[in-house]
Amino acid sequence: IGDDCAVFGPYSGRVLLFTTDMLVEDIHFLKAKITPYQLGWKTIAVNLSDIAAMGGRPLFLLISLAIPAEMNIELIQDFYKGMKDICEHYEVNILGGDTVASPDKLVISVSLIGDAKENEVLYRSGARPGDSIYVTGNVGDSSAGLKILKNEISPPKSIASHFIKIHNEPKPLIKTGRIIAASRLASAMIDLSDGLLSDLGHICKESGVGAILFRSKIPLSSELKLLASRVKFNPIDLAFSGGEDYLLLLTVPKAKIKDFEILYKDKGSSPLYLIGEIREEKGVRMVNDDGSIEEIRIRGFNHFSPSFLDP
Repeated sequence: IGDDCAVFGPYSGRVLLFTTDMLVEDIHFLKAKITPYQLGWKTIAVNLSDIAAMGGRPLFLLISLAIPAEMNIELIQDFYKGMKDICEHYEVNILGGDTVASPDKLVISVSLIGDAKENEVLYRSGARPGDSIYVTGNVGDSSAGLKILKNEISPPKSIASHFIKIHNEPKPLIKTGRIIAASRLASAMIDLSDGLLSDLGHICKESGVGAILFRSKIPLSSELKLLASRVKFNPIDLAFSGGEDYLLLLTVPKAKIKDFEILYKDKGSSPLYLIGEIREEKGVRMVNDDGSIEEIRIRGFNHFSPSFLDP
């Protein structure tokens, strides 16, 4: 309880990983802003990312749908095609599920089962003071895509397509998660679904620690920097609080950093950025470009806040 997956076992040195996610129309997705194929893909991707965060291997899933009457069969077929393609890509078997009628909104529920070696599972609770904090890619692009889809910002189409694709078609980092877990060099890991600050906050809470981030080291794509200059917003805000990046955020003890970076350079399949350090003092702080330090209020996606962001 409290991690990306529930862990059950062991059996012959391996454990089972269980995760479930529910997607509700107009909360998790805007049906008019995503194709049925993309929705099918993303439905599975967000669950696969939980398995990646524990260093596991996805195996089987169950899918249940509550479908509104006006949704035609062609759209449903395209949705299942998206699910089928991502499951084939990541070698996951769909075992079954349930389908019922919905009065108006499309509701999707997925339960995914995976496994991992017992001594390789990574939890959120292992971070210790002095550990370095890493992230496996640029943050904030997916959140920019959502803002574009919600018409909150209006960049040129040539720029917009990059962000929309990242938001609608996430690529879960299963291989990367397994490489990190198999190294047995990391101390904690989580996937970035709620936002960098919020998910780092989960690690800090479960580990009983705090953290400091270096503003100059937060990885931002050239596309996000360009977008920010065009429509005048602070890209760090999206990087910290946007969510749905589906990257991996991890910590590595100081004594193991050299070995980890050598191993990752050789075997890693996605970028790796050092962005901060775990501290004993609770809370999250940021070192600004001028060397000043400020405390950051942790914000991220929250289903029970009126604006879906912590106030």
